[in-house]
Amino acid sequence: MDLFVIDSDSESYSGTSDSEDQECEFTDHAQSILSSLDESIGKIDDFLTFERGFLHGDIVCPVSDPSGQLGRVVGVEMFVDLETYSGDIIEDVNSKQLSRVRSFVSGDCVVMGPWMGRVIRAFDLVTVVFSDGAKCEMLLRDSEVLKPIPPFIFEDAPYFYYPSQRVRIVHPSVSKSGTWLSGSWRASRDEGVVSHVDVGLVHVNWITSVANVWGDRSSSPPNFQDPKNLTLLSCFPYANWQLGDWCTLSAGHDGSLPSEDRKCSRYSQTYVVAKTKSTFDVLWQNGSISLGLEPYILAPVSTPGDHDFWPGQFVLEKLAVEEAAERQRIGIVRNVDALERTVNVKWIVPVDDDIVRYGSDPTEETVSAYELVEHPDFSFCTGEVVIRSALNIDKSEADLTNGTMTVSRKSLDTSSGFLSCIGNVLGYKDDGIEVQWASGVISKAQHFEIIGLERLLDNSLESVNEVHTSVDDEAEQETIHHESTKNALEESGEDCTGSLRNAFYFSKTAFDFLTNVASSFFGAHDSTSSSSITADPQYQIVKSADLHSSAEEFSVVELVMQTEKPQLPSENDVKIFDVVVDCSDHHFVKERGHENVKRGWLKKIQQEWTILQNDLPDDIHVRVYEERMDLLRACIVGAAGTPYHDNLFFFDIFFPPDYPHEPPSVHYHSGGLRLNPNLYETGKVCLSLLKTWAGTGNEVWNPEGSTVLQLLLSLQALVLNEKPYFNEAGYDKFVGKADGEKNSITYNENAFLLSCKSMMYILHKPPR
Repeated sequence: MDLFVIDSDSESYSGTSDSEDQECEFTDHAQSILSSLDESIGKIDDFLTFERGFLHGDIVCPVSDPSGQLGRVVGVEMFVDLETYSGDIIEDVNSKQLSRVRSFVSGDCVVMGPWMGRVIRAFDLVTVVFSDGAKCEMLLRDSEVLKPIPPFIFEDAPYFYYPSQRVRIVHPSVSKSGTWLSGSWRASRDEGVVSHVDVGLVHVNWITSVANVWGDRSSSPPNFQDPKNLTLLSCFPYANWQLGDWCTLSAGHDGSLPSEDRKCSRYSQTYVVAKTKSTFDVLWQNGSISLGLEPYILAPVSTPGDHDFWPGQFVLEKLAVEEAAERQRIGIVRNVDALERTVNVKWIVPVDDDIVRYGSDPTEETVSAYELVEHPDFSFCTGEVVIRSALNIDKSEADLTNGTMTVSRKSLDTSSGFLSCIGNVLGYKDDGIEVQWASGVISKAQHFEIIGLERLLDNSLESVNEVHTSVDDEAEQETIHHESTKNALEESGEDCTGSLRNAFYFSKTAFDFLTNVASSFFGAHDSTSSSSITADPQYQIVKSADLHSSAEEFSVVELVMQTEKPQLPSENDVKIFDVVVDCSDHHFVKERGHENVKRGWLKKIQQEWTILQNDLPDDIHVRVYEERMDLLRACIVGAAGTPYHDNLFFFDIFFPPDYPHEPPSVHYHSGGLRLNPNLYETGKVCLSLLKTWAGTGNEVWNPEGSTVLQLLLSLQALVLNEKPYFNEAGYDKFVGKADGEKNSITYNENAFLLSCKSMMYILHKPPR
């Protein structure tokens, strides 16, 4: 037994030893795996860090709070690792010490004299060194005349020619006509090594001239130019480097190179960006600045909302429909409270003044973000190309006091003088715009001293002006019609507030809407019974004598608080569908063609009437006209759960003579408000069913099956929906994304406010 026990213990000891060895082996293996995993994770983290780059002007938000305030990148500091031809790495090189391999590339903006253009193509000037020491410089318009010889150093080089590349001269005439820097042309010299490449000729598409902007006329220069005559228009070039980019180092930095690379002075040294690391300075909406932020704590925002503003930005006060444009104020944003949707604005001048008068103490005010719009003429993007206007040209010599710069006529006698008239916007600064001019000088300009290039080239301004002119004409006609109707009523001795009272003869929802608005103004009250409103003494404000005032003098609160509440018909008495006579205020009343329609047209319209009379839902009301069967008016009540709930939307519809082969025409009574992407201020309705927008299948008008009821239901369900922000073209791809959903919320808030204003407009000018 003892021997057995000893043997057993021995086996047990031996097994334990083997187990420990296996455990140690497993631990080593696990540590190796973990080490490898850590290394892989580190590489992935590094890769993600490199790839998440931001440029000046990019909109960002904190990763930890994507629904909070936004920020704008105002500073970038970048360091790179460079890889040499021999595979050596130069670490942590400041990107400001890097230069481009080519002085000009396709797409660059360039300046020559008063003219600004864009590079179409840059032709290489290649220097080739031959085996006997001869050196020739050749301008190449065709890559077929100089062929690379394998093996190739770089398989995926971004440029066709590069230093250290072996080449063969296919056509001797190219080298014969070239510039021989050493030696002379010989036909036998047909192979060599590229020692240097630069740009020898530039094809430029000239866009505009400073003189043309000032009202003068000048002929554009030749399209093909020597690069020595051109000045590159660029800002923040140090922040645009990416992995794989080729570059050169500024003079004096080659001390970091390995000795074998420094010996290669025969060829210009080219490097490849192997790694980037950046930190960013961010200006937040509340006016604070965060310096040196790592990229992993920031997330890009691709679609900022229409009511997101920034410190220094120029804004306009949004006016109500009935207010005159000359009352509109211009302001500069001081800071924004993103949570409360409020903006602190410094008002500086009425919009129609030609000169900015800052005054002693311009008024500062905190207003709702929804009461502001971006100034269409004084808003500039970072990097935008601007041209100095003629307003500041006739001043005396150049002056850089207070960071501003003026230009004299004398300085423009030479071509270089115009370099101070074309530049790039760097950002907003001290109630002005900071600009880096083509001359390299950075100065502050006032918003009226510069003009954006894109704004100059925007041909759509003419069409926009035409639209505004037509809107103004329609508004004037409506005003004249309203005044004439009012005068006629007064002359006949009738109560001119009758049309106002008609506002209450819609569905009960309209009155509920008004009582809700009044309750929100004066505190919570019992809304279950409409009689409780008139019974409360604090609501007995408007006297019966006041009812003879003009309808335009009433506010929504006064209407709700009248002692003599209009007699509302019961819900059973309100007709969903009805035939009426008066169509005098219908948008399409002047349309002609209904006099000579065919029997089939009449039959189709009667079918439409029958469908509407039988199948209309309770929240859509329709009126047709006994003597004008080609006209129809619909009132859609905004559905619950949408920003349009309880609001009334009026649409005038016209049936053309070729109906139903063509869809009806529809006009929306907007009151000059844009509260939905599909409903324009002009009254245009953008819907595929009306052929005013692209669509397929059931989305487009079908003469065989489409009906007016389908049209009205589409307006209610597809246009006036819960999230109208995503109705905008291309915005459906942002559904479910943080910035898209955030913008949708702010859009809904503004849409609700505009719905309230729309309801006010309807009450002041109720359709017949």
